[in-house]
Amino acid sequence: MNSNTEKSLPDVCRYLCGASGQIYIANDFLPVCVDVNKRIALIVVDVTENLVGDVSDRLVSLYGKDKPVKAVVRGKEVECTASDLPVGGADMLVLCGEKLTEHGKFDFSDLKEIMAKLRGEGGCEWDRAQTHESIRINLIEEAYELVEAIDCADKAMMLEESGDVLMQAVFHTQIAAEEGDFDFSDMLTALCRKLLDRHTHIFGDNHAENAEQALDFWNEAKKKEKKYKSASDAMDRVPKNLPSLLYAEKIQKIARKNGFDWKDVSPAAEKVREELEELLSAPLERRSEEGGDLLFAVVNVLRIMKTEAETALREANAKFFARFSEVERRVSERGRQMTDCTLEELDGIWNEVKADEGEPD
Repeated sequence: MNSNTEKSLPDVCRYLCGASGQIYIANDFLPVCVDVNKRIALIVVDVTENLVGDVSDRLVSLYGKDKPVKAVVRGKEVECTASDLPVGGADMLVLCGEKLTEHGKFDFSDLKEIMAKLRGEGGCEWDRAQTHESIRINLIEEAYELVEAIDCADKAMMLEESGDVLMQAVFHTQIAAEEGDFDFSDMLTALCRKLLDRHTHIFGDNHAENAEQALDFWNEAKKKEKKYKSASDAMDRVPKNLPSLLYAEKIQKIARKNGFDWKDVSPAAEKVREELEELLSAPLERRSEEGGDLLFAVVNVLRIMKTEAETALREANAKFFARFSEVERRVSERGRQMTDCTLEELDGIWNEVKADEGEPD
């Protein structure tokens, strides 16, 4: 800290409006791990010319680019913003604290604070009443909404839904912290430890030539971490509440890694034909079983052909819905209702729709 800065420090009190403040030397302020309390005044000293850009970037990330800043440059005050600091540096930068509701920029610490307020005394009655069990389905719903945003290539929707998924993780961690099970530091430590330990080709001695090898190293590290005793043990730990098509694909991949798989698609396709025949000839009490076998066999074919069954069926559902809606619209244009048409008529209109899409009958 230089002499000009030391002489100026007593004058800082009038900027703090009677509130407590936090003081950082510029170099110590830059690391993102530094926990800044935006609710109270911030003072950054010894902002040399070569640090102005980095300090500005850090302030913008915390407060937003328009945050007012008082700079002390050679004993004189200069009004500026977080994104427009004096280019020659400053002895001192002073930023007033701000209310949570006044933030122009938010970070993870703000999200934690909001969740704590919602769950705390005087918080939201609905949020305070929730448990891990009561909100478990919300995470699944939010995850699917994010997947839909990705499928639609809707970046604005992805922004919103990514936040909603994160909020669910924060909600569960807040509940766990209140119950003394684990807190945010524990959660983040576990996550970072997993990323470090499983990326052995980045943080260890392995070397991956491609994405497939990288995934193999990940799975090998996971196997050691989870202490799987057998392939069946690994299969048993696949979450049972996954969508059935996705669950089938995951356990089939485990079987493949242990040598239980066809080398090409031909015998897998033959298995589909076999299962279809068994379903068509099955008595009533066995139709569910045989239908499941058929679906499992179809997933197997798609997996071998490197196609995700869950995605394929979702796309088929969307295509059917779009075509059905168009059939209904065309029937209505002709002054009729679908229930008044024969199946042959509807099938003919369906084929018209397909042809207009460029797909042959």
